Amino acid sequence: MLEQEDNLRLKRLPFIYLLVFLAMLGLVIRLGVLQIVHRQEYKEAANQVQYTKIPLLPRRGYLYDAHMRLLAYNQPVYNLVYMRVAKMPPLTQKQISQLAKGLGVAAKPLQAAAETEHTCDDPAILLEALNEKQIAYVSEHQSQYPGLRIVESTRRCYPYGPLAGHLLGYVHPQSPEEVAYYQKKHYLSSQRVGLTGVEESYEALLQGSVGYEVWKINPFGIPTRLMGVDPQPQAGQSLRLTFDSRLQAEGQNLVAQEVQRVRQQQGQHLVDAEAVMLDVHTGAVKMMISYPYIDPNWFVNPILYKKHSHYLNNPILTPAINHSLSSPRYPGSTVKPINIIAGLMNHVITPSTTIFDEGHEMVGTYNAHDWKWNGHGLVDAKRAIEVSCDTFMYDLGMWLAEWHDHQPAGEKFSYWYTHERILGLQKLFDWEWKFGLGPKTGIDLPGEVTGRFYTDDVIHHDIAPYDVVGMDKAIAKGKFLPNHGLLYDNAFAAIGQMQEFTPLQLAVSAMMIANGGEFITPHIVDAILTPDGKKVVQTVAVQRHSLHIPKTYMRVVQEGMEAATTHKEGTATRFFDGSAYKVAGKTGTAEISQFGKKTDISLFVGYAPAIHPQVAIAVMVPGSAGTSDAAVPLAKKLLDAYFCLSAPHGSNHSLANDATEWLQSFAYRTTEEAN
Repeated sequence: MLEQEDNLRLKRLPFIYLLVFLAMLGLVIRLGVLQIVHRQEYKEAANQVQYTKIPLLPRRGYLYDAHMRLLAYNQPVYNLVYMRVAKMPPLTQKQISQLAKGLGVAAKPLQAAAETEHTCDDPAILLEALNEKQIAYVSEHQSQYPGLRIVESTRRCYPYGPLAGHLLGYVHPQSPEEVAYYQKKHYLSSQRVGLTGVEESYEALLQGSVGYEVWKINPFGIPTRLMGVDPQPQAGQSLRLTFDSRLQAEGQNLVAQEVQRVRQQQGQHLVDAEAVMLDVHTGAVKMMISYPYIDPNWFVNPILYKKHSHYLNNPILTPAINHSLSSPRYPGSTVKPINIIAGLMNHVITPSTTIFDEGHEMVGTYNAHDWKWNGHGLVDAKRAIEVSCDTFMYDLGMWLAEWHDHQPAGEKFSYWYTHERILGLQKLFDWEWKFGLGPKTGIDLPGEVTGRFYTDDVIHHDIAPYDVVGMDKAIAKGKFLPNHGLLYDNAFAAIGQMQEFTPLQLAVSAMMIANGGEFITPHIVDAILTPDGKKVVQTVAVQRHSLHIPKTYMRVVQEGMEAATTHKEGTATRFFDGSAYKVAGKTGTAEISQFGKKTDISLFVGYAPAIHPQVAIAVMVPGSAGTSDAAVPLAKKLLDAYFCLSAPHGSNHSLANDATEWLQSFAYRTTEEAN
């Protein structure tokens, strides 16, 4: 019985071996087919199911005021991005239309974004700041739209709207023209970059560095498994700015109210107004105002931008321009203190030099009038500043050119015209240049322009630019650049009618008078901080250099400016009478052309306190009446605000006490209502 069972098993073995053999053969054949016949197909499929990197954009550094009040931060948002992997078919127009309908947005912008060139590790942003319904729709229909993904991101937020809008700047998407530039700096095309203000000038520090999530994705472009983060994103560094946001808010409201007052009471058509306040010992910006204002949030949010686009693009208002450093205007008599120093340093006058002003002066064949028709009588250098005597300055301008009612004895007029006349202009303009009037100050803000100098052109019957730096180089070589000016250009330049400067440059000149002739680079950033803002990494260093002007000369100018605000005949005394602090200042007016019409500009430069000064200020109100009745009272109010805030017990000003007051202020409301 056992033998029969053994024989039966032996008979089954060949069949078992055959089955095993056939199974192994089938496996070998199958492997062969996979390796040889379908090798390319499966290789491509394997390539489709790969690891990919999804960028993690860094958190942009925060902006704080001088007292660590937050002025710019990042709000978390969710963006819809499109990542198209190799061999993945692009989204069709039908899919785009369905997607747009599901999201409740227009299809055209989605289509344009989807068609932009991008890589898997630099996806295209189709839609920013998705709401809950949009997030739910994409999540539920993910499989219908290969390559779509919702990623966490941030949107820049400026909590106080137009407060210091020109100083802070804003962030925006890279324009097509900028993409190549930023690619060289290793940016992704999806990264937002700073434009204007601190956001632009400190872009490299604020931006941080991109990190990447490593994902395994399927052939449909859908991430299936997170493998890790490599490298980690690095947040940008935060910045502490130099100004107190309470003072900036108070200042912006005062400027807006003063513009409204002048418009209503004097019937003047004011378009803009500017004010700059600097620390005389450090060059720190304490206040910088350019009216009308902008809200950086408008440029971040497309809906808000559309709402205010008409206002922003108004060619008359030009609110997007920071006129404080981008719009040079005639300085008028505000340059007289600097030109007095030019006369003293070139030894054409002394502190005791006097003239008798009868209200006019013959400059060649031209009868140049003083602003006061019957003159000021006996005038020395100090009193020339106090009463703003034009006649003294006419003489000074001509004396610098060695003209004393005529050219030097024994010298031909033609020689004087091509030599001493130009040298006299150059001496005047050179000292203005040394006092920060003309060159870029070097402030850490974009958009600063140089001042402008002019002479008349008798050949073309027009005004011609005057190149101060080029003329210096030519004179050093014993030559002169071509100049066809008029004889009395030298006299008019001395009263500020042949040059144009920005409010920032005027503030720098006042700062240098206050501190005894030391140039300090003005700056808006005080310190670089760690990303969380809790620790100072580096304080900002500034450049300094002294003009080494004798103290006796500086005292002439300083005392003259102090007399202008305190003495009976001082041009600004009535505005500062009874003030709790003494001011040294200089008023100015000039005729300008604005939009094809003749009008006037009102100016004031100065510093306070007159003894042991703390801050310098420049105020410019173009389009105001032909007096100082706009700039000087405004300067007084701004200085009052500064000293009130710097008092030991703070401020009585409402805007300075509570940020919510700013959001209800005249300046805030009128800006946010502009459209």
